[in-house]
Amino acid sequence: MPSIYRCVYLYPARDLLFYYADIKGNLLTDRRMEVLRALIEKKDGEPVTVITTMDAFLDGLASPAEISRQRICLAGGGTVDLADLEIKLAEMKYERVVQIEGPGQFAVRGGIIDIYPLTEELPVRIELWDDEVDSIRSFDVESQRSVENLEEITIYPASENWKTGLETVSFLDYFPKDKTVLFLDEPKRLQEMSEETEQEYFRSRENREKENEEGRRSENEPLTVYQTNDIIGKMNTYCGIAATTLESKCGLFKVRRTYSIQAKGVNPYNSSFELLTRDMKRLKRSGYRVVLLSGSRTRAKRLAEDLRDYDLSSFYSDDLERNRGARRDHGQLRVRRRRVRVPDAEVHGHLRDGYLRAKEKEKKAPEI
Repeated sequence: MPSIYRCVYLYPARDLLFYYADIKGNLLTDRRMEVLRALIEKKDGEPVTVITTMDAFLDGLASPAEISRQRICLAGGGTVDLADLEIKLAEMKYERVVQIEGPGQFAVRGGIIDIYPLTEELPVRIELWDDEVDSIRSFDVESQRSVENLEEITIYPASENWKTGLETVSFLDYFPKDKTVLFLDEPKRLQEMSEETEQEYFRSRENREKENEEGRRSENEPLTVYQTNDIIGKMNTYCGIAATTLESKCGLFKVRRTYSIQAKGVNPYNSSFELLTRDMKRLKRSGYRVVLLSGSRTRAKRLAEDLRDYDLSSFYSDDLERNRGARRDHGQLRVRRRRVRVPDAEVHGHLRDGYLRAKEKEKKAPEI
C-alpha cells in the first residue's frame, strides 16, 4: 500500500466545555500528541493525512517550535543528569509513581528510570552508569520484561499545554499553507457547529470566573480558545475542497470555483443478489466502470467470485494504485475493501447507500 495511506491519523479534539472537570482523566491526549509528533517530525515530501473536527482548530496549542524545544532526546552512550531529568519530566506533566502503569508516568529506582511516553506503545527503561546512558529498552508493563533494545528515544510532553506563558497557536498552524489541502464536509454546518462550541465555551468560562471571584473554585491549567471567524479567515488562505449539498450554503468560507455532482438513490436490494446483478449488468451495458465496497477482505473476495458466476467481469483489489494510468476499461467491476478512488471524470459506483454519478461541470462563481 502506498505510504500516503499509511500516514493517516485521527486527531480527536479536546473537550473545551468540560476541560476543567477532569483534566487527568483525558485519555485522548496521547492520541493528539502522537499526531503532533508526526507533524513535527515529518520529512520534506513525506505525506501526512489528518482527520479531525472543526472545533479542534479552536483549541490553542503549544507551537511546534515550543514542543521541539521541550522534548527530551536520549541516546545510548550519551550523558544525562538524573536530577535534572526528573525535574524536566515533572515540568512536562509526567506523574511520578512507584511503578508505572500507564502513559504519562515515570518512576525512578536508583540508576534506573522508567518512562511511559504518550507517543509510544510501550514504556522505556533507561539504565544509567553514573551519568552515562548505558542502555535503553522498551518493556511490557505487566510482566516487566524487556521487549526491544533501542538506540535512542524522544520523549514528548504529557500535555499540549504543560505550563503558563506558552506561545499558543491553532492546530491549523501546524500545516504549511503551500503544502496543505483542506477537505471540508458541509462547510456551512462546520461553521455553525464551531460557533456553537465557541459560544458554549465562553458562557461556561464566564460562569467559572464568577465562581473564582466567590472563592468556590480555582483554575490552574491554561486554555486558549480562538474564535470561529478568525479560524475560517485563516482557512480561506489555504487551498481547499469542500463537499456540500447546496453550493450557496458556504457561510464564511470563500468559494473560488464550483463543480456539480449529481447523486442518485439506489435500490435497497433487501439481500437480493439477483437485483444487484441485474443493476450491474445494466450499468455494464451503459459502459460504466463500477466499484463495489465491502467491509472486509474476505467478503470482498467472495463477492468478486459470485459476480463472475453471473457473467460479470470482476476482480478484487486491495491495491489502490492498481490500473492507475491504464486505459479506460468500460463495463468492468472492481471490488475493494474500505476505500475507493474515482479515477475518471464520469463513473457510476455503488456506495452502500446510493449510486454516485459524477460528471465534471465547471463554472465560475463569485466569492462568497
